[in-house]
Amino acid sequence: MIRLVAAIGLGLAAAALALTNIVLYETPVDISPTAPSAQRTMREAQAGATGLPAAAGSTGFAETFARPLFTPTRRKFAPVAEGAPTPAQVASDPTPPAQPVASAAALPAPALLGISINGASARVLLKSAGAEAANWYGNGETIDGWTVANVEKDAATLERGGKSARILLYPPAIPAGGGDGL
Repeated sequence: MIRLVAAIGLGLAAAALALTNIVLYETPVDISPTAPSAQRTMREAQAGATGLPAAAGSTGFAETFARPLFTPTRRKFAPVAEGAPTPAQVASDPTPPAQPVASAAALPAPALLGISINGASARVLLKSAGAEAANWYGNGETIDGWTVANVEKDAATLERGGKSARILLYPPAIPAGGGDGL
């Protein structure tokens, strides 16, 4: 008798759940955007007062959006002034060449965009000046007359005509005040 009551009870519970499922399945769901809440408008007003963009301030992650993800220092990028030397420019050997070369202006070293080291195999992602696409190069391969001589975890050394250039993957951090950083 107890088994019969338990079986009937379980059957009724299953039927009630199935009926609830059917009703919920046929109920339309309103997915239209809701009106902005008072709290969100308050955040947007505060973001406008602080000078942050409304989209960054409305999510509460303004500080996160202000710091670049792939920069080692996580500081905003500060463009280098015109005429100032950049880390990607060629650093020539201390000894001058024996005789001047009578050719057109020397091409700058390609830009280093990435490094891949997999066991004994090391490759660099280089983009030559004026090119739209970048390509992967291994030790001994040549791009625009530059030969990949050495690949390190954060730099690559390229050689051309007796000169060598060590190109850093990440440029050195320059303090905001331009001083010694203390």
